[in-house]
Amino acid sequence: MARSRCGLLVAAAIAVAACCSAAPALAARSPICTRGLVTVERDPRGLLPLNGSNPIGAAIAAALRYEKPSARPQVRGATLAIEDPGRGPQAKFSCGARVQQRTVVVYILDRAMLPAESASQRVYFVGRFKSGYRVWQVVH
Repeated sequence: MARSRCGLLVAAAIAVAACCSAAPALAARSPICTRGLVTVERDPRGLLPLNGSNPIGAAIAAALRYEKPSARPQVRGATLAIEDPGRGPQAKFSCGARVQQRTVVVYILDRAMLPAESASQRVYFVGRFKSGYRVWQVVH
């Protein structure tokens, strides 16, 4: 009885790990980001240089479009990745200096998930593509 129970626990743990570690259906891998080990929403090889008078505003708008309105998102901050001491180096380490220079880091609080601190925090890497500003990676 104990052995079959242990086997069930192991099987359940494997099923949960497979379910929770699987990338979302729309997510892909980028060959330039940590040799294809990083899950991305869009391939950052298509990033164009940030331009315009307000790339941060355009990146915030893109991140809010990505969020579900039911999450009641609130922007907590946004900065160019080359100036963000927390997440900027992560973009550079994972995908290179060129990608870092073309990325805006957007921090959003999902108020619907409060008081769960970690579950309510979102961090997005956003950049400019031919189709406009888009989230290219969900960092947290």
